Amino acid sequence: MSSDYDPELEELLKKKIKQIMNTSKGMQENQKTQEELVAHLDSNTFDNFIKSHKVAVIDFWAEWCAPCIMLAPIIEELAKDYPQVGFGKVNSDENQDIAARYGVMSLPTVIFFKNGEPVDEVIGAVPREEIEIRIKELLK
Repeated sequence: MSSDYDPELEELLKKKIKQIMNTSKGMQENQKTQEELVAHLDSNTFDNFIKSHKVAVIDFWAEWCAPCIMLAPIIEELAKDYPQVGFGKVNSDENQDIAARYGVMSLPTVIFFKNGEPVDEVIGAVPREEIEIRIKELLK
């Protein structure tokens, strides 16, 4: 009667599982870092955020909004590429007061602030380049 236990195979499996766990942990930490680049703002933090950055880009979104979900990774990429710009997200459902203050009627809406004042906006899920052009203009 032969045994199916193979100590060498067991050792390889343990190493592979450890490798997968470390890779997964690294991916989670990387994702967390990207998410931290885009501040989640609410009524308590919004005004201070836009005033504390020379240029701020705020993404107004909602969980049910498919174009908002498509735009999110673009905002995260831009946040990584432009560390001198403040990037924030406002959940319009949870912060209707802020959305109303800036006349946000469609989602997603990205509003660009310079020195705490709104200076430009983009409505809809637009290509990265469309947002990037405006950021470069505001950084001049």
